[in-house]
Amino acid sequence: MTSKDYRENITRRSFIEGTGAVAAGLILLPGLSLEEQKKRVSTPVLTILERTTEPLLKADRLWEDYSIGFNSVLKIGDQWHLWYVAYDHQYKTDNDCFFCYAGSKDGVHWEKPSLGIYNYNGSTDNNILMFGFNLCSFIYDEKAPPEERFKGVGARQHGVGSGPWWVYGAKSPDGIHWNQLEEPLLKKNSDTGNICIRDGNIYRLYVRMWSGGDFKGYRIVGYTESNTFGNFPDPVAILSPDKDDPTDLHFYNSATAKINDDLYLMFPSGFFTRDGTVVVYSAFSRNGLKFSRIGRRPLLGLGTGFDKTGIYVSAGAIPGKIPDTYWIYYAGTQIPHDETNPSRVHYDGGIGRILLKVID
Repeated sequence: MTSKDYRENITRRSFIEGTGAVAAGLILLPGLSLEEQKKRVSTPVLTILERTTEPLLKADRLWEDYSIGFNSVLKIGDQWHLWYVAYDHQYKTDNDCFFCYAGSKDGVHWEKPSLGIYNYNGSTDNNILMFGFNLCSFIYDEKAPPEERFKGVGARQHGVGSGPWWVYGAKSPDGIHWNQLEEPLLKKNSDTGNICIRDGNIYRLYVRMWSGGDFKGYRIVGYTESNTFGNFPDPVAILSPDKDDPTDLHFYNSATAKINDDLYLMFPSGFFTRDGTVVVYSAFSRNGLKFSRIGRRPLLGLGTGFDKTGIYVSAGAIPGKIPDTYWIYYAGTQIPHDETNPSRVHYDGGIGRILLKVID
């Protein structure tokens, strides 16, 4: 199979095939009830109840006139917060990114406020927070000191030109005014939407790795953890294509989210190198480290509009009003993965979402 099999606009579908739900002959482990043991080895059922057909937020400002990309949404109280990365036609590399903010009262209608922070072409009448740092994963901790209630994780290129992308962090009192941390969180290449989750007393960090070393072989998902927001050890590979996958399939941009104390979901980007399309797969874990694929087919296939060529799921899962449902946001694109010539692209990209039902 190739990405051409997944161009349909999937709007309602359950994903359980090919995973071997609860094994027969289950051996009960000490200290666990039968139901607890079944849950630890069973596969959750994912069903898409709703899907965006038009972007909720699209590229329409001068600093977005090439494209918008990686993004993340948090809901804090009644306020929805959206951070995203944008590029204008001065783009040369992914270093040339504008880190932007939008707000909403319902998660559907988004406003790009005039923040007066960044001077773009002689004016601060824009929603730009900073330049050159693609923050795309966020933690809100109301128990943290006021100056660091928000924590963000992204990547910056170490060196000039083709150097590795190290993982960096930033802190903020309000999600608007950010202070970048000088010391990297991880001095390993990870040029993707790096995901960091605060899980009890540890920080879980999901990154990109390469099967053959930096920029060699296949893109795969890696994992590392730390007791502090920093000093992460070298990551280990936790998800990669296997012999039954198309030979041109790569995995990255994990978009991992913790659903409850016993379930972590991953929505990795499946990049097909032959035609440059990107679709979304799914995997689950009971401990945040060991993940198993949910079926062999993508969870989210290509759409017919703003997301007809590529889909990148955002960090986080926001509970919906219906029990066991979650709003999952994503960035859609109409251009192939490796299209990097701004002269051929104008205002590409939009942000949509799905409502995902999770039965575990």
